[in-house]
Amino acid sequence: MEPTVRVLHVEDEPDIAYLTQRYLENEGEEFDVESATDASEGIERLSEDGFDCVVTDYEMPDMDGIELLERVRETHPDLPFILFTGKGSEEVASDAISAGVTDYLQKGGSEKYEILAKRIRNYVEKRRVQRQRQRQLDAIETAQEGISILDDGVFVYVNEAYAEMYGYEPEEMVGEGWELIYRDEDAERVEEEILPKVEEKGSWRGETTGMRSDGSTFVEDHTLATTDEGGLICTVRDITDRKRRERRLEAVFDNTYTFVGLLDIDGTLLEANQTALSFGGLDREDVVGKRVWDTYWFRSNDEARAASREAVEKARGGELYRDEVRVQGSEREAVIDFTVRPITDETGEVTLLVPEGRDITERKRYVRRLETLIDNLPGMVYRCKNEPGWTMENVRGEAERVTGYSPSTLENREEIYGTEVIHPDDREEVWDAVQKAVEDRELFEITYRIVTREGDTKWVFERGQGIYTSEGDVEAIEGFITNIMERE
Repeated sequence: MEPTVRVLHVEDEPDIAYLTQRYLENEGEEFDVESATDASEGIERLSEDGFDCVVTDYEMPDMDGIELLERVRETHPDLPFILFTGKGSEEVASDAISAGVTDYLQKGGSEKYEILAKRIRNYVEKRRVQRQRQRQLDAIETAQEGISILDDGVFVYVNEAYAEMYGYEPEEMVGEGWELIYRDEDAERVEEEILPKVEEKGSWRGETTGMRSDGSTFVEDHTLATTDEGGLICTVRDITDRKRRERRLEAVFDNTYTFVGLLDIDGTLLEANQTALSFGGLDREDVVGKRVWDTYWFRSNDEARAASREAVEKARGGELYRDEVRVQGSEREAVIDFTVRPITDETGEVTLLVPEGRDITERKRYVRRLETLIDNLPGMVYRCKNEPGWTMENVRGEAERVTGYSPSTLENREEIYGTEVIHPDDREEVWDAVQKAVEDRELFEITYRIVTREGDTKWVFERGQGIYTSEGDVEAIEGFITNIMERE
């Protein structure tokens, strides 16, 4: 269907108004004609807007067609306005042209209505095209990316963003060739590599190096497309900062001591950093495109394969996975702190997974050596709450030799150490000594008596300190207790 053409017809003779409406609407289904009986009513109706054309008589009681035209031009400077009158004269035509009339047509037979309908169509279509082009130009002018149009290699249009990107005013660039904004070596690439591709395929997109008016350069995201008339539309965006960020991220990605990669949500490895590749003695092509559990690092270890499958399943469901996993390297195995983290888009849908692995092999060995040392100390190592009952949270070493209670007994019974093990006559003194040291943030060293599980009284020596939260609160007490009965 043709777009509706709303016509406002101002005519003080009702019969002529009716006849004109019928003729126009019979000429085309797109015409929607509304009548006003005088110029004042026409001005009032026009204030509603939405009309595409005004057709008016010349002689009317309150004001003539020329006066109406002058009033309409005050608010609607580009609205098609046709003077359709029975009175014709060179004077009227001259006045109408001076006032900005779109067309001047004398009434007559039916052929005049055919002419009127054709001219209304032409003027309305022309106005709509002009408005559409103006909207496009306005959009181009306000666009953040640079846009230009070239004809035979010469700029015929440049928007503000495009000119500013290269350090020029738009009028300085119009009429110049595109070589203005490229170094010789970059211009050669455009001429020999890029333009032939545009001519062959109709468009091209890639990265080029632009040159500003001061001689400095920048990386640009560059798009070229041909027009129907054989020209070129060029869009450019300065991506220097983005490229700099990408290089920094790549440097971090490849130079961190942590194994890092990218996974599709089905577990397919998309990227692996140089740390992970070097550990396995691998090239990128050896692992990219494989499911992570089928890669060299995991495939020789059934537990590692199962852990990586579980990690992918959990992460693509939106949860963080973390565990210790043993993986294979080119020269050794390693225990890694293995995590798989989900990455979501703006809707919350998981689109990527990020696996990370920190080599904790040496830390695990250190912890095992430390645990062996602690377990063989001539005494007990503990962690407890800072409460009068001294509820034990972790006990290692020779707890049973010192107190008669096994580590598991001390840990599983609340307040046993403070209410049953410490001698009742020494409890207050022990509490005060520990609290003073905690308050002063110092180590404490105290000697006191305990009552063993068998009921014997023993002297013990204790050294410990407070453990504090980031807010400065006491989180726990950690220390070492040894039997000094023989010394006493």
